[in-house]
Amino acid sequence: MPPQNKRRDASPPPDAGSAVGDLTWLAHRAAAALGDAFNEVSRDAGLADLRDWLVLELISNGPERTQLEIATELGVDKTTLVSILDRMERDGLVVRELSARDRRVRIPRATAKGVEVKDQVAIARETAIMRRLSSIPARDHAKFHAMLWSIVQDQ
Repeated sequence: MPPQNKRRDASPPPDAGSAVGDLTWLAHRAAAALGDAFNEVSRDAGLADLRDWLVLELISNGPERTQLEIATELGVDKTTLVSILDRMERDGLVVRELSARDRRVRIPRATAKGVEVKDQVAIARETAIMRRLSSIPARDHAKFHAMLWSIVQDQ
């Protein structure tokens, strides 16, 4: 029996006028499929979900950010971010230090364990994404990414 993604490739795409051919429905389903795959690899590494990895990735790279800046950049409610950071701090993945610029502000930083988990998930994430995108020719992956980004940026 051929692999399931090959069967899907052989099927014609849904009619754009049908309910399952609706672009918003398709985008939602694609996001859910990628999110489910990513959440699984995140949980396997001891994280709660995609948001944990995004926080670790953000605080491990680039300039230091306040909790409010992180929440804004990720589009996460600040109270939700505090809960995520509390849990990650309990698990030894992050520490929060007072800002040298403003002692009322905390700056989250990934611990060595946090960076190790972030890197482990990044590798598994890439594998999961490539498996999900296997029906799209590799030469089109960057174009697909750029198209999605143009939709997101247009908000």
